[in-house]
Amino acid sequence: MSHNSKYYVKRLTKKDSKGLTKVSDFKKSSGGDIPNNLSTSESTSNTESTVQTECLPEANVNVHVTSDESPALTLSVKKRSSVDRRKFNAAKYESAFSWLYHSSVTCGYMCKYCELFVFGAHSSCKPFVTKGVKLGTHPSRKLKKHDQSSEHKAAVQHYALSRSNVNVYQQLKAQGEDQIQYNREVVKKIFKCVDFLIRQKWAATENMAKVVKFVAGLGVKDLQQYLIQSSSHSVKYVSSSSVTQMITCISNLLERQILHDIHDKEFSFLADESADLAHRSQLSIMARFAQADQTVKTHFLGFVQLEKGTAEAIMEAIQGFLIAKDIDIANIRFMGFDGCNTMSGIQKDLQRRIRHVSPFAVYINCRNHRLALCLVHLIKQFPLLQDVDSTLLSLWKMFEFSPQKTAVFKHVQAVYGKEPLAITRAATTRWLSHLQASARFVSRYTCILDTLDDIYAQKKEPEVYGIRLAVTDKKVVATILLLCDILKPVNVLSWYLQNENINFTPLPQHVKTTTDQLHALVTLYQSDMAAANLELSETEFSKCHGLFREIDDRTDLRRRMRQDNAAVTPESFLNETGIPLIFNLIQEVEDAFCTGAPVLTAFGFLDPQNLPDTIQELGDYGKTEIERIVDFYGTPKEDTLLGHTVNVPSLMDPVILQTELNSFKIQLFMLRLKLSQFFACS
Repeated sequence: MSHNSKYYVKRLTKKDSKGLTKVSDFKKSSGGDIPNNLSTSESTSNTESTVQTECLPEANVNVHVTSDESPALTLSVKKRSSVDRRKFNAAKYESAFSWLYHSSVTCGYMCKYCELFVFGAHSSCKPFVTKGVKLGTHPSRKLKKHDQSSEHKAAVQHYALSRSNVNVYQQLKAQGEDQIQYNREVVKKIFKCVDFLIRQKWAATENMAKVVKFVAGLGVKDLQQYLIQSSSHSVKYVSSSSVTQMITCISNLLERQILHDIHDKEFSFLADESADLAHRSQLSIMARFAQADQTVKTHFLGFVQLEKGTAEAIMEAIQGFLIAKDIDIANIRFMGFDGCNTMSGIQKDLQRRIRHVSPFAVYINCRNHRLALCLVHLIKQFPLLQDVDSTLLSLWKMFEFSPQKTAVFKHVQAVYGKEPLAITRAATTRWLSHLQASARFVSRYTCILDTLDDIYAQKKEPEVYGIRLAVTDKKVVATILLLCDILKPVNVLSWYLQNENINFTPLPQHVKTTTDQLHALVTLYQSDMAAANLELSETEFSKCHGLFREIDDRTDLRRRMRQDNAAVTPESFLNETGIPLIFNLIQEVEDAFCTGAPVLTAFGFLDPQNLPDTIQELGDYGKTEIERIVDFYGTPKEDTLLGHTVNVPSLMDPVILQTELNSFKIQLFMLRLKLSQFFACS
């Protein structure tokens, strides 16, 4: 039988019943005889039927004796499901076969040893060597066959020998002291070249030899002499295995330095979920903490594989990762995740579980995610935004994946005397990227229409015709013009939130500035419509009349009669869709940034811009905020989650903390006074 036996059913024959219990034996065991009224043929048929059913793996036979002492045979057969519902787990086979890895280039699984050292007949379709293999549902036979092949064993042996031959430390140890010192200088410079390639995010293993020769050509004598001496044989220390070993050394050194700096320190914890090239879920972990020179930096700590996407599984993965790095999870003071419920839930999700083991940790939701979700939430109320997103994305795909159509588009732009530009992609999940895509669409609208007309006239493709209909929809065009206006102030807020050293204290003021600009935009639209001066306005929406005329000129009479495009005007669109959309966006932004941890908001009194102007007002300044901070960090914490209780002592003495904060605000006031006097004199 094959290992995949679920697809085979054995045909039962009469000889399979040999040695099995017969129906007559059931009668004997119950103390009775077979009734005489049964014929021999019927008995034989029943016997064969019973014997065959007894051979089934899931058959259950029950015998009941009736009042006339004649046995009643009951047969129940449980049908086995032929569907294999087991989930394929690639990690199981990768751990069992160390040579197995997933390659995104070949779109399959490869052998890391056979790919480096190919033995036997060279072929472009050799599984695991030059051709990626899809494992399927039962890959054990394929993997074991390759693992036991002679070519694979030869490649493994060759790899082991090559690793020992190119070991940098062994080569240095076997030479004389002078040669060792000389080689160290050479290797030191090669290490610097490797570090340069890594920081530039270039492929180090492929470009290493070229970079070393280039640096040597700039006048580095050690490398020049080394290359001359190595001209008779292959140059050492620049092969892929040596460079990989150097990269590992640099990685270990940097990791040791980071872990030494963060040890026993309080830090901010950052994490975000993503997927690798094999589409396996992983969590990127970063930490932000103060350095020895009192500067605050963010460091990447590593990736951790996620078996499940639940809060419990993510918490276990984080705890195991931090324990392996010798980092105390109780030292987390701030944590930042995205806004999904698994990460930000307050009942028993990730941020709640971290606050259970570190009660002084304060959760900060990613502000950029919140801002992006404000526009995403508008899609539910204004489905027209979904049509805009689909139109922009379809237009980008058509030109991105067709060089011929792109060439036509560039030619049309050149005919109009404009600089040839490509269509910008609008990310589906990041609506803030739509500003550039919308602006490019408006600036090249006439060229886009001519290109679509030319392509459709040649090939008559339905896809091109559908895009042509979408880009001549007046509501879609008007919405794109509206996005060009409303996304400008929103993008300014987004750039502020993406700043590495962002200060959250003035964030409410930046949010208010954004909402005020959106209110001013509504006022400008209403005043222009009242004065019948919308076409001469300074907004991007003022181009709406011109684009509508262009659409009418390019739409034949029959389609204009069938569609409601003629009934759409810029003024009616603003009153019915545009202005309500802006008001809803303002409400979404205010709701997204109105909430936050009270203790985090209390730190705003330390901002020098919030200090009072006179010394008399300084006494009462920040009293509520200081009490809130002292209450949070100066009292013990008790937290209970899922029946488990944690008691943590206070971080600071409340009296000392209150005294320090009161004296610090006085120092801030004096410092601001000195700075203002200095700038006044200068």
